Amino acid sequence: MSGVPRPPAFPFSAIVGNEELKQALLLTLVEPRIGGVLIRGDRGTAKSTIVRAIAGLLPPIQAREGCAVSCDPADGPCSVCASAGAVGTRLPRVVDVPLGATEDRLAGSLNLVSVLARGDLRFEAGLIGGAHRGVLYVDEVNLLPDHLVDMLLDVAASGVNVVERDGVSTTHPARFLLIGTMNPEEGDLRPQLLDRFGLVVDVSTPTDAETRAEVVRRRVEFDRAPEAFARRFESEEDSLRASLVRARASLTSVTVDHLVLRFIVDLCARAEVDGLRADITMHRAASARAALANRSAVLEEDVLAVAPLVLAHRQRAPRHDRPAPPSLDELLGDARARAASPPPSEEQSDRDDPGGQPVNASAPRDGDRPEDSHPRGDEGPTRAPSITAPVERASTPILPRPPGRGDLARGRGRSRASAARGRAVGAMPWDGRSGDIAMVPTLLRWRGGHRSAHAIQQRRRAASPRRLVLFAVDTSGSMAAAERMARTKGAVLRAVDELYAARDEVGLLAFGGRGAALLVAPGRQVTATRRAIEELPAGGGTPLPAALIETARVLGVRGRRASNRARLAVIVTDGRTRSDLRAASAALRAAADQTLVVDTEVAHGAAGRARRLADLLGGAYTRLP
Repeated sequence: MSGVPRPPAFPFSAIVGNEELKQALLLTLVEPRIGGVLIRGDRGTAKSTIVRAIAGLLPPIQAREGCAVSCDPADGPCSVCASAGAVGTRLPRVVDVPLGATEDRLAGSLNLVSVLARGDLRFEAGLIGGAHRGVLYVDEVNLLPDHLVDMLLDVAASGVNVVERDGVSTTHPARFLLIGTMNPEEGDLRPQLLDRFGLVVDVSTPTDAETRAEVVRRRVEFDRAPEAFARRFESEEDSLRASLVRARASLTSVTVDHLVLRFIVDLCARAEVDGLRADITMHRAASARAALANRSAVLEEDVLAVAPLVLAHRQRAPRHDRPAPPSLDELLGDARARAASPPPSEEQSDRDDPGGQPVNASAPRDGDRPEDSHPRGDEGPTRAPSITAPVERASTPILPRPPGRGDLARGRGRSRASAARGRAVGAMPWDGRSGDIAMVPTLLRWRGGHRSAHAIQQRRRAASPRRLVLFAVDTSGSMAAAERMARTKGAVLRAVDELYAARDEVGLLAFGGRGAALLVAPGRQVTATRRAIEELPAGGGTPLPAALIETARVLGVRGRRASNRARLAVIVTDGRTRSDLRAASAALRAAADQTLVVDTEVAHGAAGRARRLADLLGGAYTRLP
């Protein structure tokens, strides 16, 4: 197979549209310390095509023959170099990380063949080493286990891969451009991981007919004759590659003067982002943009161009206990107006900006934001939110413990040690199929004289628990009183976001009027679930028995398909009904591993209907925040 030439990748210059994404990728090619790019978008929006197209823009590198990590000869031999081979020229690699990858496959491990055949403790580089001085691409990064994403981001930030496992203790350089793609419908990244990506770009399907037609024409032409199509754009690719080389060489000479730096930090402060990572990333991205434009100084227009890529995923989530930060559109609109204003006089530059605000002013603290600053219509304190309008997440969780770690699932909340994916926690006898071999225990048994298949050990892994959670939300007329539905939506929205972040499956059922309806089937449909929560109505009677029976039916059907997941029913209601609930409660008890009743009754002196329902279900009880 090595003699079969690979067809060329789709040329980067031939990509139609997606200008923001192309800019983000070019910026990170100029300045890899930006921290990588996360691309979010629907299926079929050419995310993977665009990522693989940048392989043609990477300039050739010098590397030693036999070095698995392609270390730079100018830095001397690395710890992976088997020998000081001849220096040659090679193209950087674009390495794909599969979803089924393990820590050893990523970071590297002992070469088992070398140990068994010659007794040599030889390190075998993993995917991270192979991507050194190239690109590491993770498709569906939101589905990759969190501990592997943590590993990738840590190595990408430090530029060094440290391996301490299976008798191996080594380090090697690992500087690469990290690119992740994801479909938000399949679940989000945890906020801590999301923040580690330098730039985030949201892509969508083009709606313009001519643009769509041109995309189709170019794709069909490329599929029919890839070499001829690539030659059509060869001059554009050469020109872009030369621009990147020049920009990289001139990046160190790009300057950011004091006023532009103040503009950067002021923009981040007004966005109320946590930490200083956004400030540093914006400084680097703006410098890279100036270098690409062949300028020696960063302008405010460079900052404004990269700000959406840096800030969109870093703004704090709104909370009820503090004023909401300005939206990104408001923030950038105000910043553009200030940038377009005449520059301040020399006496004023250390005091005020053109808009009358201190140039280095931080975001107003809780309590000192003027009531008329950043007016946002319905978000004002004097207007009650509509029960069908989007609502903010509640500040207090309704789930008593972090999802997937608590005891709501009758003991299923603990991590399960098995041969499943997850962190390695020990060794177990080989099952005859797994390639996840525990090398040190196997070698110890081998050296002890055990030469049969029984001597082979595989890793025992602790898989984080996953749950199937179905929310049944009361939408009867009693829920419309005293903004109760708005509070209910906020609490459920927060719980759903936390469950999605924990990789749990979530479904939504509503009951009101004459019956109960499944709005979103259990799964990982993030956008659909949020939209359904925001659009929940209120009115009619309270068909609570029908809700319990339908919840039991959905959990029973889904539970048979995902028997390894604990099934949790969350009933959000005030419990107001005149119906007999005993039969329906028995059906739900049989279908769910555990239930939680969230009492939406406002008055603390209420009759305790929801608490009696929790007793009938044999489940937990809590009140709406």
